[in-house]
Amino acid sequence: MRVILIISFFVLHLAGFSQERSLTISTDKESILIGEQMELKVLLKGASGDTMRLPLIEDTLITEIEVINRSKVDTSFEGAQLEQRILSQTYTITSFDSGYFPISPRIGLINGEEVESNPLLIAVQTIEIDTSKGIVDIMEIEDVPFSLKEWLQENWMWIAITLMVLGIITFIALKLSKQKPKEEPEIIIPERPAHELALERLEHLKEEKLWQAGKIKQYYSELSDILREYLESRFMLPAMEQTTDEIIVGLRHKPDLNAEQIGQLKALLFLSDLVKFAKENPVGKENELNYNIVERFIEETIPAVKQENSEKDV
Repeated sequence: MRVILIISFFVLHLAGFSQERSLTISTDKESILIGEQMELKVLLKGASGDTMRLPLIEDTLITEIEVINRSKVDTSFEGAQLEQRILSQTYTITSFDSGYFPISPRIGLINGEEVESNPLLIAVQTIEIDTSKGIVDIMEIEDVPFSLKEWLQENWMWIAITLMVLGIITFIALKLSKQKPKEEPEIIIPERPAHELALERLEHLKEEKLWQAGKIKQYYSELSDILREYLESRFMLPAMEQTTDEIIVGLRHKPDLNAEQIGQLKALLFLSDLVKFAKENPVGKENELNYNIVERFIEETIPAVKQENSEKDV
């Protein structure tokens, strides 16, 4: 039995190392014109249990290549046992300089080790000018007679807005002239604590009975969103934008949390990813258990209320 366990451990260990670990960068076009846009896609592949981080690309790829927009980091899984995990992010880029611009390899991280991407060459072309027609004189400016009808058609919206603003100002001025201003007390609505909002949403989720109706994906999507929003408000983590691995790394720096709590949250968030991307279908008792894990974690991390006892001199 001991020999079988040792062999199984080495097989699983070798299987983990057999997964492809790579970082690739590609574009959707071979070249663009000056000012035209193209998409740059970054893919980081590793094993499902690896801790992975994509390279950080700021507002410019290089001096001549500008980043206009970036998508959120997307996570997907491949393989018969979902042993391959892929992080991807898409950037929209452009350039206002012509030429061929080499992009040096970028660096990603897998389990703390650097992974280098492929180099890239981006070509930016100028607009070709037809020189066979020769030089043509600039056309003279043509005078167009003023048309009140056309002017009203082009500016009717601004005229309507101006009249409406003047009407509102006149109405307010008449109201203020007839009555004296009254000082009203400022009403301050206190912000509700994060645990109250989270527990209230959990109760609503229970009443919906989603997993009992077979809506497993919707159930785990709402359950993980409740947990992520609570982590953002309670522990100041950008959990709604982070991957599961990034959330767990952030929680490990919180001294108030123990290893058991972090381990349960990691398993729950990883299962939610599988339900979302791999159509995993947990059984009934497991769904109820995961609900209880989130509820118990929130109750265990409610901030302690400081009580101050005042003493009066007799």
